[in-house]
Amino acid sequence: MTIPKVALLTLEEKERIHSKALDILQTVGVKYDSKQSVKILADAGCEPDWDELSVRIPFCLVDEALQTVPNQVTLAARDAKKDLTYGSGKLYFMNSAQSPFFRDIDTRIRRASTSDDLIQCARLCDSLDEIDEFCPMVVPNEVSPELRGLQATVTSLRNTSKHVLKSVDLESLPFHLAILDAILGDRAELKQRPIISQIINDISPLQKDQNLIEATLALKELMVPITLYYMPMAGGTSPVTLAGTLLEMTANMLSSIVLYQTAQPGWPIIWGAGPGILDMRTGRYGSGSEAALMSMASVEMAKYYGIPSLRGGLNGGDSKEINYQAGIEAILSSVLIALAGVDAIFGPADLDGCTLVDLPLLLLATESVRQIKLLLEGASIDDEQFLFDVIGRLQFQGEYMGDPSTKRFFRREHLIPRIFPHESYEAWEARGITEEEIALEEVKKILDSYEPEPLPEEVDRELEAIMTAARDELIGS
Repeated sequence: MTIPKVALLTLEEKERIHSKALDILQTVGVKYDSKQSVKILADAGCEPDWDELSVRIPFCLVDEALQTVPNQVTLAARDAKKDLTYGSGKLYFMNSAQSPFFRDIDTRIRRASTSDDLIQCARLCDSLDEIDEFCPMVVPNEVSPELRGLQATVTSLRNTSKHVLKSVDLESLPFHLAILDAILGDRAELKQRPIISQIINDISPLQKDQNLIEATLALKELMVPITLYYMPMAGGTSPVTLAGTLLEMTANMLSSIVLYQTAQPGWPIIWGAGPGILDMRTGRYGSGSEAALMSMASVEMAKYYGIPSLRGGLNGGDSKEINYQAGIEAILSSVLIALAGVDAIFGPADLDGCTLVDLPLLLLATESVRQIKLLLEGASIDDEQFLFDVIGRLQFQGEYMGDPSTKRFFRREHLIPRIFPHESYEAWEARGITEEEIALEEVKKILDSYEPEPLPEEVDRELEAIMTAARDELIGS
């Protein structure tokens, strides 16, 4: 079997990036903005700056942390058949996350997203075999800001039995743990079967968010898996060059690994990233081939360190609707990182710079998921697949369609499209409906008929009680 692979960096270049990142950590340091974090690292031998809440990290501490970080991460699901193992060589796909806007599936108007929209998102993702993991796709804007994170967690866990990736802050952490206790029945079960994992968006350049970092440290005894997600903007929050952004991102990632491995050796970590560029004309976050190259190179660095990786991709980039631009940016952002060996791709259904969710795009993306997975399977170049005897038997006759070999190998070697039909122009014209409209109709059918695995009624009641308690404590009666 011949498996296609691509690489941007040589081993020498990876070693140079690592060496330069170590120099940054030791001479410049990283701002953690957390006394708790600085104390952990100072006690381990780092040089602290208590006024700035930053530390300089010696080489040896990075080496020690890289020795204890796991090269595989298991993400459990409510349905054990849907458990995932990053680092196993399998490629997973996950939907987009936390968009503030939603394109209504009935009116097709862009508007602020709601909890009802999140229910639709979770149910659709739960129904699709091509989506392996769920992250709350939209923000429940009708809910008070203090409760939005909890509302997203409860809504997600009610409407999907897949693993949930979620950002948990310090204020809502006790309520999040109570929610998981209600579902799992025992706090210790979370350590054995982490049905939810923590995502942290670290800040460029070279700094952390105090609230998220301290909320994550509070989970160290449970060793809830962490996805450290970086979104540097080349020319804005990171150096304008692709190499400079890659170096800054690598140093920032290593600084987080040092903190969490020092606090709890063996803590499962996933290197997530969605690097972009600053559009110098508009000041907006942008994607494209530059971002694809940075993502691809950072996947190679993750593999160099033996760390599982998640990368943004398969989204419509800065496109405002489902169109040619969305398709091109989706492919640019996904195929290269898939061929580079990423463990998971994160982003189908996103438009307008990851601020707008359009569910038909998610369904269209499943066609690309199937194609990418077939691409990664490669091709068998051997005597069985050569069909030498068939070529000799048929000679100059173009009649392979009726040959028994075609029936034997067709479904093994060819992908049967669901939404992108191979048809004549006349058939397409007679159909009178676009691929986007086909996807929209299919989304509506799924949402009308699909029911996710429900939580037990007593658990649902307990979740309501937890949300009531959270409302009273976090925003008052």
